[in-house]
Amino acid sequence: MTTIWESPAETLGEHIARLAAIESAADTVQSWQPLLIPGALQSYAYACEAIRSTTPALPLETIGERADVRQRRIDQLGAAATFIVDEGALYRPVGGSAALVDQLERLLAVEALQPRLTLRILLQGIEAHPGLAGPFTLYRAAGRRAVFVESLTSSEITTRPDDVAAYASAWERLEGLALSPRESLDLIDATRGTLCRRLEAKP
Repeated sequence: MTTIWESPAETLGEHIARLAAIESAADTVQSWQPLLIPGALQSYAYACEAIRSTTPALPLETIGERADVRQRRIDQLGAAATFIVDEGALYRPVGGSAALVDQLERLLAVEALQPRLTLRILLQGIEAHPGLAGPFTLYRAAGRRAVFVESLTSSEITTRPDDVAAYASAWERLEGLALSPRESLDLIDATRGTLCRRLEAKP
């Protein structure tokens, strides 16, 4: 019997639906993002600009629809989820400085309202690590594991044991290097405060 864990997606719609099904079924989610705030944690304005920047050919209506979906994902996520984000993402003004402030405030609010969510920051000056190869997300459900890897032109959901083991090892390394959850929230809040003061100081 074919399941969401094995079946290849033939179209983009099927691929997105399969990923959503895996995410919904997962007991744990572990996501590494070196460039942007993770999609499930994005504010609407931030999500619109992130989607537009990476897929500029999309119609504005489609961009808005996808941004709406991203905002709802965190409320639909029942798994224990840990997100590790590179510090550089806290400073990248996706959508502008005001949108970034709103995004940082959303991170703080979501973390406070979602008891099963853990957010950790990896400092920019840290040593070389396997996460430099790019973003990925690990899913586990009832002993089964899958990895989602995305690039500019393609994405893949794999359950191959060697792939899962490699990304699980990379995740363990990132966990060992990242700030604690408390330190991470303090850094996010301090960054938000600095940006707010800069915006207020502008004529």
